Amino acid sequence: MDEECALSQQGECWIYDVNSVVFAGARIRDDARLTGFCVVSHEATIGGRACIHASQISHHAQISDNVTVMQSQVRGYCRLADEARLLPHCQVIAARGLTADRDKVLQIYQRATVSASRILHQAQIYGDAFVEHAFVEHRAEVFDQARLEGNEENDVWVCDNARVYGNARLIAGRGEDAIPTVRYSSQVAENAVIEGNCLLKHRAMVGGEAQLRGGPILLDDDVLIQGRTVIIGDVIVEHQVSINDEVQIAAQEGEAIHLRGPKTLDGQQHITRTPLLGAL
Repeated sequence: MDEECALSQQGECWIYDVNSVVFAGARIRDDARLTGFCVVSHEATIGGRACIHASQISHHAQISDNVTVMQSQVRGYCRLADEARLLPHCQVIAARGLTADRDKVLQIYQRATVSASRILHQAQIYGDAFVEHAFVEHRAEVFDQARLEGNEENDVWVCDNARVYGNARLIAGRGEDAIPTVRYSSQVAENAVIEGNCLLKHRAMVGGEAQLRGGPILLDDDVLIQGRTVIIGDVIVEHQVSINDEVQIAAQEGEAIHLRGPKTLDGQQHITRTPLLGAL
């Protein structure tokens, strides 16, 4: 420590590894514990009953309550609170001023769990969200019981102002480009499941119990998917298309389906090819 006040004399806070360093205005207080080799610096604050193991915390990061951080990096103006957990191999890199909400602070809180993921800028992860092998950036939000389930080959991407919530699941595949990506102001909610090579761009909303299994799938420009809709294969849906009920859209191998609105599909329609004039 570069100064005695770096480790508070109040509470039961402690630094267990003699090789750990705390400097440049960083503070350890309350009942916080540092185990393993930790580097805490540049006005970062660790308090409450937080447990930090073999991690780097710096540049105004605020960690409190019963947060656990294991073998991860946390950097920049951010707040980790409540029962949140960062499991090994996470990077949390906060940066304000990159969006219209200039003062918004990156937060991971309540009972959220993040593992092997990169959380950047002003992202928000909370509720009982579970995020593994994912890339979440800008003002994106993942909350409620939502799950991002990437793997060692492919991350799940949630970017810009996108939101994933309810019981929604985004699942990466193992093949090339099997990366579910939600961008701009798109949303995935309720009990929807999106798997593999799927890209949601401008103002796409997927909810209900919809299932999308990409090969690839693109949703763009005011698309609403809900009910028990199933979309499989190489499919483009764009420009004011609403799909409800138990519609099934399944592209055969080597073929593509292109649906362009404005139009509404409902009932129990089963589509296996592009409708006449559907791509115009």
